[in-house]
Amino acid sequence: MSTTKNTGQTLTDIAMGVQFSVNAAQDVVEKFYIGLLDRYFDEENNPVTMAMNISDGVTIDVPLITLVTPTGLELEELEVDMSLRVDGVATKQEVTKAGDEVNRASFDISFSNGTNKPGKDPNMIDLKMKFKKGDAPEGIQRIIESFTSNVIPKDK
Repeated sequence: MSTTKNTGQTLTDIAMGVQFSVNAAQDVVEKFYIGLLDRYFDEENNPVTMAMNISDGVTIDVPLITLVTPTGLELEELEVDMSLRVDGVATKQEVTKAGDEVNRASFDISFSNGTNKPGKDPNMIDLKMKFKKGDAPEGIQRIIESFTSNVIPKDK
């Protein structure tokens, strides 16, 4: 197939855009855990605590982070639905990390209505991300466990 027109987009560009979307979803999850720590630690990085009376004359300073069960979201599945028209193919030479020269195909593409969804806007990509409930990262779990094991009653 020879190049019929140059759209300025390659299949690699589209794949990199999808990967960017996945990375952005992961950033949201990371920001959740950072926000969790910000909420339960003060500006001097001390845990925010609450004094609880457990009996006459005995209180416990409970770090509030020990009272939460942090669960987040994990990206479980990504489904991308798009129809692409190959407008041209070019051969590009690249050098691998090992220093070998390899030839690879570069597909110039444009969006197409495709045959399976008549009337679909060709400039639209259907992107479906499925998330599942996930465990907190091990570091968060260890922080909570270390504070939990240090909750010790004291006399008033």
